[in-house]
Amino acid sequence: MAKLADVSVGSGAIVDGPSGKVLIVRPSENEVKGLDPACPHAGVTVSQPAGGTITCPGHGSVFDAATGERKKGPATTGLTPIPVKISGDSVVTA
Repeated sequence: MAKLADVSVGSGAIVDGPSGKVLIVRPSENEVKGLDPACPHAGVTVSQPAGGTITCPGHGSVFDAATGERKKGPATTGLTPIPVKISGDSVVTA
């Protein structure tokens, strides 16, 4: 799906996955997480992580960048996890 070097620590990238878009976040050097980038409130694509959070530009829901958990806003749940893993120098579906 993506090269590990393209997702810096503390950041993320929205990429094409096998079943649609995937937001890959990289909380630490050897850890990646996959999240559905569609906000659970209204389906708007969330912004890339910044300052430890992910924000929905539609209605302002805010999610934790490392976990996808909801922090505030009209969304009632966090971002849906998508299993990913590091394989060599790439991020792939798990």
